[in-house]
Amino acid sequence: MLPDPVPLRTAFLVLGMHRSGTSALAGVLGRMGCELPQNLMPATEANARGYFESSEVFRLNDTLLASAGSSWDDWRAFDAEWYLSPQFEDHRARALEVLAGEFPGSGPIVLKDPRICRLLPFWKRVLADAGFRPLFVCIHRPPGEVGASLAHRNGWPEARGRLLWLRHVLDAEAGTRGDARVFVSYDGLLADWRRATGHIFGGLDVAPPRGLEEAAPEIEDFLSADLRRFRSGAGQGAEPASRPRLPDWLDRPLEILDRWTASGERAEDRDALDRIGAELAAATPMLETLATPLAELGGRLARETAALAEAETRRLQEARQLGDLAAELQLQVHHKSRHIQELERHASQLEAHLEELRQQVHHRTLHEAELERHAGSLSAQIAELRQQVHHKGLHVLELEAHAGRLESRIADLETERAALLDSASWKVTHPLRSMSLALRRPKSE
Repeated sequence: MLPDPVPLRTAFLVLGMHRSGTSALAGVLGRMGCELPQNLMPATEANARGYFESSEVFRLNDTLLASAGSSWDDWRAFDAEWYLSPQFEDHRARALEVLAGEFPGSGPIVLKDPRICRLLPFWKRVLADAGFRPLFVCIHRPPGEVGASLAHRNGWPEARGRLLWLRHVLDAEAGTRGDARVFVSYDGLLADWRRATGHIFGGLDVAPPRGLEEAAPEIEDFLSADLRRFRSGAGQGAEPASRPRLPDWLDRPLEILDRWTASGERAEDRDALDRIGAELAAATPMLETLATPLAELGGRLARETAALAEAETRRLQEARQLGDLAAELQLQVHHKSRHIQELERHASQLEAHLEELRQQVHHRTLHEAELERHAGSLSAQIAELRQQVHHKGLHVLELEAHAGRLESRIADLETERAALLDSASWKVTHPLRSMSLALRRPKSE
């Protein structure tokens, strides 16, 4: 029995022209629980809320375009012969490494870079090799607003931004035909993000990784009207009829994309887009001739913009480093402040203890003075007692001398007594002494 096949990992590919809301959409999908790249491109003044795209994918795509003699702001069709060159395999191997490093998890991912619109054959092959199932979310914005935004950011003529919009829109649509895809508008995302995300996940028949209400506070905080500075119509969600009329190459694709967003795709619309694509291809030689001076100017502006962007990136990195350093210093100050407070409390305790010791020393000084007075009194008593002892000692000596004399006298008397008792006269007079003693005794009754 064969083992069950490993399920493919879902990849949401956000497709759209630069300045068309791709960053906003990728940010919403990230807050809905989809995995964003590990190395996010840092926010800049042109996109203060962030780009939500991989710096590694961005650099890879720029290198790939350059290897084919193109660039991110090239409105011409990408050279299909490049896919047959050895560089295709080199970049494919690098792209697989990038995907593995940028998306190490196991859940659905968000892959976003407007350059992918022009490189769909390459990325569809890479995603298949990496085990991903691509689901395409195409977001659009009116070309007039895109042109105005790029003119403000890059200093271009608005016509150049509109032509670049057309190239991205046509390539993204043609490159995803037959694939799982949905279309949304930047207007609709800002006006009602719940409806837009419901359309995305419902249209692609997948469940969002995170519940809508759980993600709502973060999404509502992230999306706001100030995301959109350049408007071509009367307001958000304006109907196509209320917008200024554009050349058919621009107005017709915009009408089709708005209709597909609202009610789904139609086969005749795809035929119309193919006709516009063929007309653009036929007009490309003439447009190249007209656009050469602008291209040179654009190239110079692009290089200057890239240098400014790089400088801005460095500034942001330095600002982050300074911010981290400031946070670290603030934390150190906080710890030092707490340590100082501890030292102050300890110093206060030491001062209280010192005062207590001072009081004890004072009492001991008083006690020592009292002891000294008492010692003086005792010294006088001792001197007196010593005098008395001296006199007693003299008296004792006198008594001892007298006792010695008495002992000598007693010894003499004992000797005399013994001699008397041994004498003959004592023995002869013994009867007389006995009679005399008897006579002295009282008579008994």
